Amino acid sequence: MPAPASFAAFGLTLVFLPLSATADIFNISWDNDLFTGSDRGYTNGIGLSYLTSSAETSDTGSARLAVAARDHLSFLPGVGSNSRDHALSFNLQQLMVTPEDLSRTEPQFNDIPYAGYLSVGATLWSWDAERITGFGAHIGVVGPESGAEASQKLVHKITGSEPPKGWENQLGTDVVGGLTAEHGRKLWQFGQPDGLEQQFSAVGSGRLSSFQTSASVGAIWRIGRHLSDNFIPDYAGSSSTIALPGSFSRSRTAWSVFVGLGVEYISYSYLADNSGPYRFSESPLLARISHSG
Repeated sequence: MPAPASFAAFGLTLVFLPLSATADIFNISWDNDLFTGSDRGYTNGIGLSYLTSSAETSDTGSARLAVAARDHLSFLPGVGSNSRDHALSFNLQQLMVTPEDLSRTEPQFNDIPYAGYLSVGATLWSWDAERITGFGAHIGVVGPESGAEASQKLVHKITGSEPPKGWENQLGTDVVGGLTAEHGRKLWQFGQPDGLEQQFSAVGSGRLSSFQTSASVGAIWRIGRHLSDNFIPDYAGSSSTIALPGSFSRSRTAWSVFVGLGVEYISYSYLADNSGPYRFSESPLLARISHSG
């Protein structure tokens, strides 16, 4: 009874930087087992994200969306404070799950089934120089309507990988959705503003969803020069999908390196609960490590 690989594919993230520090931000991310040389369990993820301008520092149309969200959700902890900035993010995410052997066309009941997931979501972020809080909601679909089959076949064609032949057996159509909450805090920072600086931050998050319900905690250490206000890098898997408005340093000599460690407990998994005759084990506890420079 093979166990699917933990969600630990390597990724590539592209951020389209704004001309203004407070302008809208677009982000594209891609995770693929091409970098690990394996197709087993979670194999591919594509994400598109958009972050509005700050509600407090801009008067653009997107900033007005953030103002409306801030005012309507001011009853939530950490939202609505005059000392914080607020922005609204929107994201589109597609995930693919496959068994280990992609050459077989028949169902592989001793492994994880083929499954695709497509979701859209929105998150309101509230932050200052020391803290960041986010509350979000998402809705999605599992099944052929997710487009996962076409996406994976295209990626494998581009990369010259073995084409997957078992998508005819993927899980059927189902609608899923849920809520998320995240909070991060900078614990300490030392060093000179014009010299070498170090930061240590902690983050926790929770997800209540009919696709996956989970809780996670993480820690991020960062070192560099002219460190930006985005003290929890999104690539650590512990923070927002995209960087905060104005978080990029304006210094041309800025640089940073970080290491992120985290653990996630999954109390409910749609795949484990809806895979019928498929037999596989799925650990409820996942460890994560990320780094970048």
